[in-house]
Amino acid sequence: TRRAALVALDQMGRDALTSTTVVPLLDAGESVVRDTAWWIAERHPDWGEALGGYFAPLLANLPAGDDERALLERRLAQFAATPAIQTRLARTATDGGARARALVLSAMAQARLKTLPHSWVAPLTGLLTASEARMPERVLAVLRASPPEKADAPLIDAALLGAGRDADLPVALRLEALAAMSGGLPRVEPEVFTVLQKALAPSEPVALRMTAASIFGRARLDAAQLLALTAAIPAAGPMELPRLLPAFDQSVDPTIGAALLDALALANGRSNVSPELLRPRLAAYPESVRQRGEALLATWRSDAARQTKELDSLMAGVRAGGDHIRGQLLFNSPKAACNACHAIGYKGGKIGPDLTSIGQIRSERDLLEAIVFPNASFARGFEPVVVTTTTGESVTGVLKSEGEVIVLGLVDGQERRIPRAEVADLQPGAISLMPAGFAEQLSRQELADLLAFLKGTRWGA
Repeated sequence: TRRAALVALDQMGRDALTSTTVVPLLDAGESVVRDTAWWIAERHPDWGEALGGYFAPLLANLPAGDDERALLERRLAQFAATPAIQTRLARTATDGGARARALVLSAMAQARLKTLPHSWVAPLTGLLTASEARMPERVLAVLRASPPEKADAPLIDAALLGAGRDADLPVALRLEALAAMSGGLPRVEPEVFTVLQKALAPSEPVALRMTAASIFGRARLDAAQLLALTAAIPAAGPMELPRLLPAFDQSVDPTIGAALLDALALANGRSNVSPELLRPRLAAYPESVRQRGEALLATWRSDAARQTKELDSLMAGVRAGGDHIRGQLLFNSPKAACNACHAIGYKGGKIGPDLTSIGQIRSERDLLEAIVFPNASFARGFEPVVVTTTTGESVTGVLKSEGEVIVLGLVDGQERRIPRAEVADLQPGAISLMPAGFAEQLSRQELADLLAFLKGTRWGA
């Protein structure tokens, strides 16, 4: 009866039911009344002040149980769009205890607001730069979820740059901070350049390699640094190589252009460099460099008949002798990094199709083609799209949702949220997020092992 009365009053108009009546019921003993009160409160963002007062004692004295704290975190995230709750979260992030700060930062990240509230800028930058009580992982999660307003970006970028320079932080966090900078690195200091170079090593985890490559691709490098970067291209894998190439857009020096093409001719990941990717990189270079680029592309160009012949050859070499256990280790290794995008059972990424039962529905030849020629066809629901922003940035990913904000799933497992107002163009992509080049990167034995593992996958494996 009380539930029905609350709902009826809520339907009668904004003056029939006030926060004074509803807020005390948020902790009602009867679950049906309590749940109804929360449901109504969620429909009234104008009650932010009253709800801020409700949350204040809970944040000052956190609930003891894990479930209660998780519920508080979710509810704070639900109401984070209201200015009063934003102010409460900012205040706790600044002055609260370590556990309270951790909880509100998680709530901020869960909120996934269209843009970062201005009131959050000071506490977030403080937690990135403070010598004590810093929480870089949680702060970076907030910044990934909600991009800053243009006016706040310089302050955020300065704090991120400071974290990227901090040798006391783990390398992965330093690189994540640099990658989060809105405009890329305006200058790459020698110490940071060395850290990024080391992160590109084939022995490093694929997520670290891709992050380092993305930072290089958006950074302002001088001529000496660009020449040094070409040394990393031959060993670069198919996932990081396309991310490195935009770094060379800023040069017109034929020496650098020639060094880039020399390196690409030897690159392990060259199969993932399409004409559409390489030609814009060379557009500003002299004609001699562009001609060399076209000649290089001609050597890579293949048609369906050649792919079929190559697939037949590979199939003959891997049909027998694969080891399921070695294939599982390779699937989860930094070298292949299949689990960064694909799940088997409850482990792995979500950016690509779930492979838990793939061996029951795809033939060995289909599986091998998907590994070595991923652009031949796209799994339904995982087709790539290319978003071009109003600043000229091109972002490729899988479309998760679109509305006022375009949400793309990226190959590193993260999401990129782009406000619709900042989207200049959205087109289907021709290049799969799964990189080509595994035929060159993996030995025939490794391909056989990986194929044996995928063919043998079953639910519960």
